[in-house]
Amino acid sequence: MNDSQKNTSDYECVADPCATITSKVQSLTKQIPVTPVVIKSGPVFVKIPVVLAEINITIPVEATITLDQPAMEIKRIKKNVFLTQSRIIPFFQECAPDTGILFIEGFIRKNIEYATKTCSIIESPNVCGDIRCCTVEVPFNFTTRINFIREPIFIENSIQSELEFFTDKLQGCNACSDPVIGHNPCGQSFFSTEFFNEKPFTELVRADIAEVDIHINPAISCIVPAEQIFTEFTEKIVVNLTLKVLQEQQVKIAAL
Repeated sequence: MNDSQKNTSDYECVADPCATITSKVQSLTKQIPVTPVVIKSGPVFVKIPVVLAEINITIPVEATITLDQPAMEIKRIKKNVFLTQSRIIPFFQECAPDTGILFIEGFIRKNIEYATKTCSIIESPNVCGDIRCCTVEVPFNFTTRINFIREPIFIENSIQSELEFFTDKLQGCNACSDPVIGHNPCGQSFFSTEFFNEKPFTELVRADIAEVDIHINPAISCIVPAEQIFTEFTEKIVVNLTLKVLQEQQVKIAAL
């Protein structure tokens, strides 16, 4: 074997396949239309969620996040909004029957991808590192007054009523005295009614998040002043939420 053949074989390599694909053509199955079975025409009563109010609220939030390793740069932050609690207290006063107070608690789940510095050359702008991720939850809460498009339906429990029975058979220790006339202490009758109302609930329609990240006490290199190393940063966040407040109610509709 000459030198040219030897040099050529040194650069030869056999690449193993890293992925395989198997495909199969699916046959099209014939479908047959089915006529649905419906109720007869006339008024129908259904129980469906009814929109009580739809609001848009802006929430300012400030959070300080500490990473597990020093970071050079934040590459991406994926954000999702979750609600953990929603409570509605309606007003039953005559002055404001169509308003209520909404209590909301939740958090922003943030998946932070950032670049770390693992190696560098002295007096050189070249830096190498890894991409890491950190997931945190930023809590928020607010309270606001809402105006109902349609008032919620609540039925109050009745006051417990009591029945007393008359008797003239009570006799004291003195056999010569007259019998005692009044209510019978040997038995009582009570009546009460308890109503189980539908609890209003909240749906999250839309969430818009705008934020500014500010590094806290970053380490600046004199050789490459454009690069900073930081572990802690503050987020100033503006969350804009669109919410629906609903309650299941009985509604009369017409079946045509």
